[in-house]
Amino acid sequence: MSRPGSARLAALAAGLACVGVGAGAGCGQAGAGPGGGGGQGEPVTHPTRSDGAQARAAGPRAVVDRPVEWLKGSTHVHTIQSGDSTMAVDAVVRWYGDHGYDFIVITDHNRVTEFDSTDRPLVLRGVEFTHNPASCDPPPPEPEGRCRIHLNGIGVTAPAPPSMPNVPAAASVDLLDVGARPQVIEWKNHSSNARVDMYQAGIDKIREMGGIAQINHPSWHWGVSGELLAELGRRGAVLVEIANMGFARWNLGTPAHPSAEALWDVALGQGVLLYGVASDDAHQYLEGEIAERNAAGKPVYQAGTGWVMVHAARSPDAIRRALERGDFYATTGVVLERVELVDGALAIDVAAASTGAHEISFVGQGGAVLARSTGTSARYPLERARSGYVRAVITRDDGARAWVQPVWVPRADPPPAAP
Repeated sequence: MSRPGSARLAALAAGLACVGVGAGAGCGQAGAGPGGGGGQGEPVTHPTRSDGAQARAAGPRAVVDRPVEWLKGSTHVHTIQSGDSTMAVDAVVRWYGDHGYDFIVITDHNRVTEFDSTDRPLVLRGVEFTHNPASCDPPPPEPEGRCRIHLNGIGVTAPAPPSMPNVPAAASVDLLDVGARPQVIEWKNHSSNARVDMYQAGIDKIREMGGIAQINHPSWHWGVSGELLAELGRRGAVLVEIANMGFARWNLGTPAHPSAEALWDVALGQGVLLYGVASDDAHQYLEGEIAERNAAGKPVYQAGTGWVMVHAARSPDAIRRALERGDFYATTGVVLERVELVDGALAIDVAAASTGAHEISFVGQGGAVLARSTGTSARYPLERARSGYVRAVITRDDGARAWVQPVWVPRADPPPAAP
């Protein structure tokens, strides 16, 4: 994928480009923190914690001598240590390596699974904080709905708690690796049943562990509204799954409930910067097991169905930093050749490897489709958006998609009054 060395492209990579009519000193300013809103053209780029401390303070970047390249990776991966997958850790890593992945983040439920890897794929330390309370506020909107608070810590750096002896469920006692199982991490807020407070406990713990927070499958049981997602972004969430392929039918929404992508647009429309992720949420890897679960009508979380393409040097620290600044696109199969700003226009080219017919849509404030074209190349002048943001969605004729991160466009100045 071509990438010119321009300041505007660096801004695009960070999701903070201020291009178009009326760019001024207010462009890119931080929002007011919890409860305060970043207005249109004022993205919340440094959200604050509930205690008021800055959540994402900029720091010096590590100097690396490795070349920067486009790396295929998954930010949501489960192993046998999660308790609901049967695949051993080393076998999971091998599966992703065999399928062309450059990195994965192992995110077992409430545990940090250690795995040293200097080969392909690199393995980043992670965790999925999983809380399924009996009640929550607001409650599930459907009578059969459930409360689900799930979020990932990506690239955690703090040491994991000491290991503990395996005490698995009886059904999986023969499936767990021999030896110690990572200890459960205590993070839950048991003093409040407010969804925002339960998520905040996870965000704060992830920050304490040196990771970045990803909100998982927000449309599952319709538990995250656009307003809540925006607030979580203000409070420190960085990533959100707009396409968790283990929850494919939930991603799309219903006539009564918005899609995960629509939730993202609500947050972006409030000036809250969140980057969209596609993931597989993998639990099942073997064809026989997948076929058996399909035949039995059981849920299948199949590996290799959604991923991110990250522009970074091949090191865990560089990958983590690229994810945090939004230097990636999300995909379920569409591969892009070009994503860049050229003379104030967002330029998209589909790679030749992505065969088939493609439609390229540019999306702006409120999820409105600003322009749509067929083919493998399209440009959108950002000044036409006037304000808010512009992002792109590329859809292939087999249903596969790619999502380009948003570019901020400042509010246009009003025309001068007539004399």
